[in-house]
Amino acid sequence: MLVQYVIPALVGLIGGVIGSLVAPWVRWAIEERRSRLNNLRDLIKTWREEVENYSWDEGDFRLTAAYSTIKPHLRDEVRESIQVGKPLSTEDGREVWHKQMLLDEAARTEKEWGLV
Repeated sequence: MLVQYVIPALVGLIGGVIGSLVAPWVRWAIEERRSRLNNLRDLIKTWREEVENYSWDEGDFRLTAAYSTIKPHLRDEVRESIQVGKPLSTEDGREVWHKQMLLDEAARTEKEWGLV
């Protein structure tokens, strides 16, 4: 009788307790990841909008809040090119100016973060 009724009941009880403790944690982890990915997508979107809408002839983009958030994610050669105010030469000899460099860096970062 013990083996037939008590042990299955105890196993069911233990399973239920474990499930009720684990399920909220799993749900929280999923929501946390979703929230993080949405925040990263919003950051990339903001970068693109700021770069596109900036009036490049009227000021120094390096002094903006947008550049402050982009700067840590730039490759060294792009950051240096922007700091000295000169274009970056590509392998095929083309010169890429700051607006295009920053848009390319946003796309690279987006891919690196696994958002595309």
